[in-house]
Order: sequence, then structure tokens, then C-alpha cells
Amino acid sequence: MKKSTTLILASLLLATGLFAQKAPVIGVVDVQRVLADFTEFQSALEKVRGSVAPVEEEMQKMQASMQAIVTEGREIETKANNPAASEDARAEAVAALPALQAKLQEAQANLNQFRQQAQTLAQQGQEEQLAPLQARAVEAVKAVAEDKGIDLVFPKNNLIYTSDALEISDAVIAFLNSGE
Repeated sequence: MKKSTTLILASLLLATGLFAQKAPVIGVVDVQRVLADFTEFQSALEKVRGSVAPVEEEMQKMQASMQAIVTEGREIETKANNPAASEDARAEAVAALPALQAKLQEAQANLNQFRQQAQTLAQQGQEEQLAPLQARAVEAVKAVAEDKGIDLVFPKNNLIYTSDALEISDAVIAFLNSGE
């Protein structure tokens, strides 16, 4: 009898403890929209893109130049293999090919250097300009969640379905753009 009474009391205490726990309040945030509407982030993003743009333009010019070299090489190769051409013309074409190949290899090396430079500039911009603003966006999500009494916030794009009532993106955007 004493064991059954103890067991019943323990079960009641456990059940009471379970019912007393508060259900978590959940919110969702559209991260892409928050960053897209965060004016300071967009300004920094344009600045990063602007620093990389001249390098990308130069890379496009280099690629066009390389294409011209390849086209010229094909024409010379055609002359070198043309049975109707004179021996001298074919020999001249064959002699021109190594210089053209060297020119193409040099252009490829330069293009690779520019690619690395563009990558470095983009990465540097990400670390120096964008990462601190992304961290501010996370802090804004935390501040809005605390203000609204939200316990958990999930990124909206990782969910299959969510009610619009759980959305806090507008509040986060307003918080960020207010400069707090």
C-alpha cells in the first residue's frame, strides 16, 4: 500500500510538472528578404560588387583576346594543313604556331591571376563589409524575438509550411533600418 501511494504521488508530481511547462513561442524570418531590404547591407553589397567589377571587366576583355588567339591559331593550322598551299607557306604557318601557343598560355596565366584577384576582392569584401552587417541582422532577429516573447526563430526558407502569423521579417527589417 505504501509503495502504491508513493508511486501515485510521484506520478502526480511528474504530470503536474509536465503540464506546468510553457509551450515555446515560435517565429520565422525570411533571411533573404531581410538582407535585401536592409539598406546598409545593400549599400555594402554594391560597394563590394563595385570593387570587383573592374577586374571582371578586364577578365572579359582577356577572354575575348584569348578567343581571338584561338581563332587565329585555327586559321594558321588550316594553312599549315592545306595541300594546295606552297611548301614555304605551310612551313611559315607551322613556324608561327609555337609563338601563338605561347601567347595563348600567357593570356591564360594572366586570366587565372585576375580570377584569383577577383576572388580575393570578393572574399575580402565579404569579410570586411558584409559579415559584420549579417551579424547585426542576427542580433536584430534576437532583439525582435526577445521583444515579442519568441523562444525559437527559424529561417523561413528551411520550412515546408508556416503561418504568416509567425513571420517577424518586417519587424526585423524595421529594426535594422531604424539604425538601432
